[in-house]
Amino acid sequence: MGGLLLLLVALAPPTPFSRPTVHPLAQPIDEGRVERVLSGLDVRRRVAQLLLAYPQLSTSAPVEVGGILFVGNLLRRPAVAKARIEQAVARAPIPPFVAVDMEGGSSNRMKSVKGLEKLPPARELARLSDAEVEAWGRTVGEAMRSLGLNLNLAPVLDVAPSGHMQRNGRSFSGDADVVVAKASAYARGLLDAGVVPIGKHFPGYGDIDSDSDHALVTADWPKERVLAEADVFARVRPTLGGVMMANIAYASIDTRPAILSPALVTLAHEKGWLTMTDDVSIRLLAEAIDGSPEDVLVGAFLAGNDVLLTTAPPDWPRGLDYVAILTHLAESDPSAKSRLDDACRRVLRLKDQMGLLDGF
Repeated sequence: MGGLLLLLVALAPPTPFSRPTVHPLAQPIDEGRVERVLSGLDVRRRVAQLLLAYPQLSTSAPVEVGGILFVGNLLRRPAVAKARIEQAVARAPIPPFVAVDMEGGSSNRMKSVKGLEKLPPARELARLSDAEVEAWGRTVGEAMRSLGLNLNLAPVLDVAPSGHMQRNGRSFSGDADVVVAKASAYARGLLDAGVVPIGKHFPGYGDIDSDSDHALVTADWPKERVLAEADVFARVRPTLGGVMMANIAYASIDTRPAILSPALVTLAHEKGWLTMTDDVSIRLLAEAIDGSPEDVLVGAFLAGNDVLLTTAPPDWPRGLDYVAILTHLAESDPSAKSRLDDACRRVLRLKDQMGLLDGF
């Protein structure tokens, strides 16, 4: 099987771009440029940089959000997706993250792209050598870059000997050492192609049996186990641009899901990462805090997250006005304004490493 995978990689079509000579996370950050860009943004535009959202409905208005998320069928026709990405990027005053969650198996958003039709799930990738897994990561990264995608919401770093992540094949293994080795290899391949990986689901899904996308899940783990699961992420730190927080509550630390927990977001920040929420538009999150979708948005922001992910278009009239809500909060509360500046600075620092601020 390994030989077949290497053959598929070898037969992958050439890409119309050059790989970076140094991968994005190895690039030094120009702190002066970051501060210059930050100082040029008013409060509203700083808030907008925190949003990673489904593509806006308007095809002509400026794209003010900091990132665009491609999910569902948006990548089913690669040529159409590429044109849409190029048009959106051209309308953005600051180049955006353009993201997808490319894992493999049933979580393959790019199966319509030649060479990626049979990308195995993580559980199968774990049976391959590190070199083969890295080659798959590189192939995925090159295909992403050819369409204009630059941020992958993967790999999964959950250590799952059993449970939901083991059954669906999204976890590499129930052995932490295997997860570290294979996730690192996949991430190195992405980086070699110029795509930044975001590890998930911090601090770890483990062997939990339920799906946090469809039910409120609480891990009744002692604090020592939560920290041990989080340590898996720390071990692959050089290959990650950030982490996605879990929609799971860890009872020994907080009664709220991790994306709403200041303690857990702070734990991720202590490792130097940008932090990202999972989808804040999931209704069960509001139910978990006995509040509204707006409460979830504000709670995720105040918890310290840098990127707020939503599968709702930012200009959807039936959705929240994310930018207006957080702009009002930051303009009326000095501590929220300070929180905003910290988050926007982390977003811009990663963009600078990725070369997105070149020329500013």
